[in-house]
Amino acid sequence: MEGISTIVDWAEVDRNNSEYAHARKIMAQDLNAAIEGALEAGAKEIIVSDAHGGMRNLRPEEVHEAAYLIRGSPKPNSMMEGIAEGGYDAAMYVGYHSMKGTPNGICAHTISGSAVQRIKINDRETGEFGLNSALAGFYGVPSVFLAGDLAATKEAEAFVPGITTAAVKWASGRYSAKCLHPKEAAKLIKARAKVALTNLYPTPRVVEPPVEVKVEYANAVMADVVSLIPSFERVDGVTMKGVFDDYQTAISALRAGIYMASGTIRR
Repeated sequence: MEGISTIVDWAEVDRNNSEYAHARKIMAQDLNAAIEGALEAGAKEIIVSDAHGGMRNLRPEEVHEAAYLIRGSPKPNSMMEGIAEGGYDAAMYVGYHSMKGTPNGICAHTISGSAVQRIKINDRETGEFGLNSALAGFYGVPSVFLAGDLAATKEAEAFVPGITTAAVKWASGRYSAKCLHPKEAAKLIKARAKVALTNLYPTPRVVEPPVEVKVEYANAVMADVVSLIPSFERVDGVTMKGVFDDYQTAISALRAGIYMASGTIRR
């Protein structure tokens, strides 16, 4: 949701804030634009996985009727729920943000801004797009389109050369950006989504095994908790590392560790 057009602040994506009601409408508008572009390109079946926070942001009645909607949390594959069913031709990402620490990235973070400092997969620092596109690739699905702020589009292009992107805002800091009007953003997203499904698809992004996951947490207590997972070993006071035989197992272990670490924040 942080990469949705015109969104620039956490308050707008927090369901306990008055600004959230408006932001979720813009979220649906951006999403529906991508769906319309996909339909014009000939898509026969579209699955949407609500992927922000508690994953109940999209009002079902506001989502284009041509799409199925997966909502609620926790989901086995979180933001990418449904990908393991197989049979998909392409993965598309709407409203994405860049990884934590990215200069001029709106609300830049990686999964949990309060728990995770950085994630490395096989020694490459990786944000949410990198993590999710590799899960798509594990199932043979190419990642073909991403809409978000400029920093997110640049990150996507670095992980998946040839991906089609749509930048809907240009940040001048973590909480400020020059934004397209929502209607203009929708036009751009629709047009670029159609192009993405019409062009030759990029190669699926595959992380070759063994898959090393290294997570730097916000504090040592979080690492204390994650160290209870047998698959992980402690590297230093705040960093945990695990090595896995395949990417699906690796991403599931990563998510489990972050869920556990995030639980310490509330205690």
